[in-house]
Amino acid sequence: MLRAPVLSDLAHGFTGRAEGDLRRTEYAGQAALVTRLGGHGALRTVQQVHSARVLRAEALAEALAETLAAGDVPEADGLVCTTPGMVIAVRVADCVPVLLAGPGGVAAVHAGWRGTAGDIVRVGARALAEACACEVGALRAAVGPSIRGCCYEVGDEVIEGVGAVAPGRSWLAGRHVDLAIANAAILAELGIPAEVVGGCTRCGEGWYSHRRGDLERQVGAIRA
Repeated sequence: MLRAPVLSDLAHGFTGRAEGDLRRTEYAGQAALVTRLGGHGALRTVQQVHSARVLRAEALAEALAETLAAGDVPEADGLVCTTPGMVIAVRVADCVPVLLAGPGGVAAVHAGWRGTAGDIVRVGARALAEACACEVGALRAAVGPSIRGCCYEVGDEVIEGVGAVAPGRSWLAGRHVDLAIANAAILAELGIPAEVVGGCTRCGEGWYSHRRGDLERQVGAIRA
């Protein structure tokens, strides 16, 4: 499991093939991950829909208690948590997992191109800062493995959407977009120290990749 030095004091990690499939239905693997990170209870995740919606994990736990029997899981693409010992995660297989930490709280964000264009990292950072009662600049962030610019050739819709929220053009090379760099640029604009770790999920070793045809999912997870 890959860890980021910027979050070295916190239990966190980006899983890959070595940790196995961690889709929402793979509860045994999720329970093992919570144990590995020293947490308690179930792994807190959401039904990801490429949105810019961020939920509080504590409210999610209450909602699940009421709706799990019906198989209904709240839709969102980010979680904020301030309950010690609770582990939150986002599932990815080419999209960008972003883990954030502040004084007394953590967040996990799933940023595909639509989420990035919707500014979900900025939404998540501000939600975490509010939950921690701190300035946004007091946060830290790790941007995990994702499909990188080398393998992500896109159309105008993606370039224009990401360009509307990501400063500069370091994330763009011709028609190739690097969403990890784009999200790191957004975090830097907010004054948040951000570290990009891991390589390209599409052409690198050890990762699941949707574009390579994998159905499995890895996660970015962090314990509050």
